[in-house]
Amino acid sequence: MNQLWVAKISHLFCIRRTFLIQGFLLFLIFTVVSCKNTDSDLGLNLIPGNGEFNTFQTDTFTINTYTVKDDSIKTDSLSTNLLGAINDPHFGTSSASVASQLTITQTGISFGASTKVDSAILYIRFDKDYNYGNLKSNQNLKVYELNEAIDESKQYFSNYKPSLGSQIGNWSGSFNITDSVPIYYEQTKIKVAPGIIIKLDNNTAEKFANASADVYSSVESFQNFFKGIVIVAQSTGLNAGDGGIVAIDMFSGTSQLMVYYNDSLQHNFEFNNNCSNYNLYDCNLMNPEITNQISSTGKSFNTTFIQSMGGCKTKIEIPNLLNIAKGLNNERIIINEAAFVLTPLNGTISTSYTLPYRLNLFQPDINQNDTVIIDYMDYINPLTSYLSKYGGMFNSLSGNYTIRFTRQLQYIIDQYLINGKNLNKGFFVKIPSDKPITPTRIVLNNSRNSAYKALQFRISYTKIKI
Repeated sequence: MNQLWVAKISHLFCIRRTFLIQGFLLFLIFTVVSCKNTDSDLGLNLIPGNGEFNTFQTDTFTINTYTVKDDSIKTDSLSTNLLGAINDPHFGTSSASVASQLTITQTGISFGASTKVDSAILYIRFDKDYNYGNLKSNQNLKVYELNEAIDESKQYFSNYKPSLGSQIGNWSGSFNITDSVPIYYEQTKIKVAPGIIIKLDNNTAEKFANASADVYSSVESFQNFFKGIVIVAQSTGLNAGDGGIVAIDMFSGTSQLMVYYNDSLQHNFEFNNNCSNYNLYDCNLMNPEITNQISSTGKSFNTTFIQSMGGCKTKIEIPNLLNIAKGLNNERIIINEAAFVLTPLNGTISTSYTLPYRLNLFQPDINQNDTVIIDYMDYINPLTSYLSKYGGMFNSLSGNYTIRFTRQLQYIIDQYLINGKNLNKGFFVKIPSDKPITPTRIVLNNSRNSAYKALQFRISYTKIKI
């Protein structure tokens, strides 16, 4: 009973203390906001230097927007891999191909002294969480033996051109990410998770079957013998609106190369997380409006384009941004909030061409490369990857994206006022290359007129006397 009574009293005390603190804070806010512009007024001593302050909000800046070609993307450490080709009516053709090692799960593999090879099958499982485009349309894939080792110490980018060996297989069909597929396992036909099955030529099966015992003595020996495969998506022949890109599972060990021999025997070789791999992207921006913007640097357009996989990005320039820091008289600028509100263009979204989950904001460096802004580094939660204050996620209720760069703009203003540096180099808006990996794109409506601002630059700042 005494413990219960103490708990109740403590609870009431906590509530009373909370009310007192809140009341005191409200009193301070009221007195600061209500103060006159004199040094003797109560509350001004809360401002550095006993100064005065005025808060401003505006969205009247001139803004220039245009599309620029994106850089190649590092693709040797992605969370999943993409595969397929697409002909987007707003962007043109693009494709995602995959190069990967294979591995053995046990040493001492033997096909026996007298081997009759039956077939070799490649099974690639879909990662159903990520897909884009018209998956019902026809796709064409070619499979090549990789003619060079994948170097684990080397970085591979999306525009890399690997050395291809002979073509060992091809596949034509649509990506069915919902229905299971049949394969043979120890003479029994079983259903496995949705994926694609590619029959390889018998020369590949013979190569595995006739390899010496040393080849199967270690993973390193095997990967020196068979360096890997490259699955190349073919974008030729796709009509506008056809094609799609899917994610594939090259990490769990469920995607495999299976060699069948002697009527009833088989050996499986896996793609798993011990296998190095990388994606190859090819984005042909054939829309004349995109190519015109890329060649017209600095000119503003009401419609701009962003495509993942190293396609293109939108550049936003605010030529007169530093005007808020000019003409100051013993004043300091405090940025309360700075944000871009980005709106997709009506008519460019469909069930096949959905919007990206989120967008990222970068600043260009002196070489026009992407530089991560302070707000992104400050507010990302490493456990959940949730960008609370930074934003960038699509809001289905408002139909737009809000990206905040308050800290970054404060840094730009401070560098201008303190060191005389002009860091107003504009901003890049991009689709993330990973986490989540999305083969998506977006067309932005950048119109800004008195009746409607599809693109908004929301800024609130305070001038403080010092």
